[in-house]
Amino acid sequence: QRTNHSQMASSAIVLLLVLLIPSAFTFSSKFVNDQLRLWFEPQDVTTTFGEAINLTLWIDGYSYTKNFSVQFSDSENAFVKIKPPICRFYEDEFQNNLTTFQAIGRRPGRFIVKASVEPERFVDDQRLFVRLKVALSQPLIIIALIIGWTYTACWSSGYYPQIYLNYKRQNVVGLSFDFLHINIIGHVSYAIFNSFMYWNSAIEQEYFKRHPYGLNPVIGNDVGFAVHACFATGFTILQCYVYENGGNSISKTAKAIIILYFHIIIGAACSVWFWSYHWLDFLYVLSYIKLSTTLVKYFPQAYMNYKRQSTEGFAIMNRLLDIAGGLFGILQMVINAWNFGQHKLRNSKYVFLF
Repeated sequence: QRTNHSQMASSAIVLLLVLLIPSAFTFSSKFVNDQLRLWFEPQDVTTTFGEAINLTLWIDGYSYTKNFSVQFSDSENAFVKIKPPICRFYEDEFQNNLTTFQAIGRRPGRFIVKASVEPERFVDDQRLFVRLKVALSQPLIIIALIIGWTYTACWSSGYYPQIYLNYKRQNVVGLSFDFLHINIIGHVSYAIFNSFMYWNSAIEQEYFKRHPYGLNPVIGNDVGFAVHACFATGFTILQCYVYENGGNSISKTAKAIIILYFHIIIGAACSVWFWSYHWLDFLYVLSYIKLSTTLVKYFPQAYMNYKRQSTEGFAIMNRLLDIAGGLFGILQMVINAWNFGQHKLRNSKYVFLF
């Protein structure tokens, strides 16, 4: 019975990877064109109130005109001062070139600093903007960054008390198999979402088309955290089939939930292969699966504790570290909200807070 359950979990994960790996080779490479291309890099810049910071404009390619100019939009002039507000480039000055502008935030907040090119013909200016964050205090930026690493450390280390407890007891009696198997589905979905968003240029370009002034929401830390969570949870599942489990197994309800998830994944993949959906939509489906697993995965363990009237075999430190990480995350949001003059949460922060 242990072997069957192990094969079921392994087959499910392999199926998910088989659906995705071939598609990785069908994605196109980064946008390449011989037209004139202008972009700001980095596009996410943080400064403090009244402090000047350089915005770097990169210029590459061939222009079909002898000269052109870059001018900043007036929409943010009340909050951000740009020097110079307009810059002209002449023939032979823009091949593999870069220049800098100076930005000064006049109030705390988050602003999109946009620029335009004249004349507009034959110019790729899709990334010709900067998301400028103006803070009240530089020390608070550092404190918020430290808090961010702290809650990441809490969440990442939360897997090891259970692993150590299983090893110490040489059994997994008291640990819910349902919790672990639903959890691994969520972590694998999250890891795939982060990996493709971070490394695949075609998906990134599609994201930029839908969010013209957005930046890739996934950073390297997100990928590392998700992959680490997959391995840690997978190792805990392996312990369940190596150590004495007291007859514990995956319940019919959990099996039904897992099967439902894979039907959703297969359906989403078929929508991409046979209809006009994009792989970005498929990744969104995986992100929703991750969110839903977070909603349901704790109930099996809570029910098992209630049924046994005991938490023996379940490492309470796991949940304490989860709670600590969540509290640090909320603290970081409060500090950033005050430091950047934002008193309302963005939609993405509601999901994080939840």
